[in-house]
Amino acid sequence: MGSHEDPSALGDPEGPVPVQVSGPVAPGRALARTPRRGVSAAAAARLAQVPMPSIALPPTLDAQPGYAGQTSCDPYAKPGTRAYAELLRQTFGMGAYGIERSCTAGGTSEHKEGRAVDWMLNVNDPAQKAVADAATAWLTANNGENARRLGVLYLIWNKQMWRAYAPEKGWQPYVGSSPHTDHIHTSLTWDGAMGRTSWWTGAAVSSSDVGPCRVYRGEYAPLYTGPQYQRCTTALPAAPYSPFPVYVPGQKAANIAVAQRALGVEADGSFGSATRTALLSWQSARGVPRTGVLDKATWAALVPTPAPSVTPVNEPAAVVPSSANQPAQAPPAPSGPVSFSGMPPAPTVVLALPKAVTTRFTPLKRLALRVGSRGAPVRTLQRGLGLKADGRYSASTATAVRALQRATRLPATGRTDLKTWNRIELRVFPWLGYAQRTVAQGSSGAAVIALQRALRVTPDGQFGPVTARAVMVVQQRYGLAPDGVVSGATWRAVFAQAPR
Repeated sequence: MGSHEDPSALGDPEGPVPVQVSGPVAPGRALARTPRRGVSAAAAARLAQVPMPSIALPPTLDAQPGYAGQTSCDPYAKPGTRAYAELLRQTFGMGAYGIERSCTAGGTSEHKEGRAVDWMLNVNDPAQKAVADAATAWLTANNGENARRLGVLYLIWNKQMWRAYAPEKGWQPYVGSSPHTDHIHTSLTWDGAMGRTSWWTGAAVSSSDVGPCRVYRGEYAPLYTGPQYQRCTTALPAAPYSPFPVYVPGQKAANIAVAQRALGVEADGSFGSATRTALLSWQSARGVPRTGVLDKATWAALVPTPAPSVTPVNEPAAVVPSSANQPAQAPPAPSGPVSFSGMPPAPTVVLALPKAVTTRFTPLKRLALRVGSRGAPVRTLQRGLGLKADGRYSASTATAVRALQRATRLPATGRTDLKTWNRIELRVFPWLGYAQRTVAQGSSGAAVIALQRALRVTPDGQFGPVTARAVMVVQQRYGLAPDGVVSGATWRAVFAQAPR
């Protein structure tokens, strides 16, 4: 399913606050709804059931959690996660479930920490939908009291999402890559995943466990070893230098065999369980963050490699604003892989960093095109959709627009509006969607691929020395500190020189 949340935009800034209620949370028997047409008598009987605790519940609710997304690679079911899944399945008597997901799968997901459950119920089956609706109603009733007791972080079901860290917002539209119409997704807090909440222990947790914290910027956090109640700092150092990419269990590569030889295990190039076990033992013995991942810190200690020399950068020259007659143009970006042998001298003329980056779609975003429209704007639209650019907004063009709108969770009108133009722009220039992210050496994934395409270097998804050098070239070009870290102004500089 990919990523469910953007951790940079979520969380509980005030911290957890225990909530007093008048007594133990009563099971939500009133939530069992009148069965809809097509629901059998047996299914109706299941709807009359709700989960029952095996111990007395305290009058105090567990602390309201803040958002705590995946930080580590530890895709093994935690005890509270399995207990939660079994509670729902046994109470309602239907639906298989899945917990674990390989770290090789794309996107952020609490499945990769063993604290998320996919309960397989289909909205197109009346009996299954009735059970799913009843279960989610029971969990979220009374501002999410039962969810709090079980350690639910958030739920996604049937194109909607409910957050325990923002229960006052209720169910809101969900626009992720999966509509979640064939399963209910539950992500649990670390307290819920470890079975420490009041539903299981009879005692409410008073502070939320935030889980393992990263040691280096952009790297995986160490594996979970116990509760952590202080918020993780975001002011992290860069990882030690290594030319090797980051690898997680489940991957295969020739470089993995290099690590396996250093660890003394079979060098088959496959990152399996034996390699992970040996790696964890080695990380513990060497005092390297115990991530279970071949990350930069591990590579730097396992296969030490001197960092490349970087020529000192001169103080940048004064910014020369472009004139009306001769606008300054950025030199062409690297057209392919380049060696990381050192930085070039600082440019004698530093380009002005634009306050906003425009594309060929920018002047068209106020235009509402529809069937019958003609001209250059239609051609630009058609090129953005990968169609033949004949300049006529025909039924086939409208069909392509509707397909894009459906894929991006917009109303499928077949007409263009601001949101539709924005989605087309992101389709053509995907790097524009990462302006709020920070990536640096050691980072990997979709944001790095988009960055590499904007820089016109090989898009392998691994932020290594070649990508770092291309970033520093752009930073120098626009008078920014050449540290190789991409965030804020550096993204604007990358956008300014990217193909548009």
